Amino acid sequence: MGIAKLGFLRTFLKSETATSCNETLFRRYRQTGDSAALSALYDQHCNNLYYYLLVMSDPNTAADVTQKVWLKVMESKQDYQSQGRFQAWLFTIGHRMLIDEFRQSKRWQADTDPDSLGSVAPVSDNQTDFHQLLKHLPFTQREAFSLQQEGFSLQDIASICDVPVETVKTRLRYARNTLKKHWKTS
Repeated sequence: MGIAKLGFLRTFLKSETATSCNETLFRRYRQTGDSAALSALYDQHCNNLYYYLLVMSDPNTAADVTQKVWLKVMESKQDYQSQGRFQAWLFTIGHRMLIDEFRQSKRWQADTDPDSLGSVAPVSDNQTDFHQLLKHLPFTQREAFSLQQEGFSLQDIASICDVPVETVKTRLRYARNTLKKHWKTS
């Protein structure tokens, strides 16, 4: 077996082990209310969820929504369908709660205008930081790109964002092209 195949197999098995561990922990929490299981899930996923929300918003909003997501997880533990990945379910809740937060604070602007798909807000010459460029992408592109960086599959991203897989591919392509264009010019 080649080295590349072994690396893929290790990555696949690690991913499968983490997924089954998450499923086991959440099943234990759902059935028995075991706070240690929930604490283990929190420790494992909280930073990733917060970082995703931070990329999509500001530090205060990200912290607030992260807390609300974990409260929602505790309230709706019976709604979880174990056929999916726990992390995808968690990020779906985060996605929906962030949009709700934006709508409540009147900050939601759906950037579905086709003319904005390849555009990015003007970036000053001193903003060569990748995270600053990422913040200037339209919301939907930034979201798809960020979720992919968190390790989600195209299908998971489509499920989290409630859009077809082809839409996710388009958003990722526009995001990558825009980031490349502005990264090279800065």
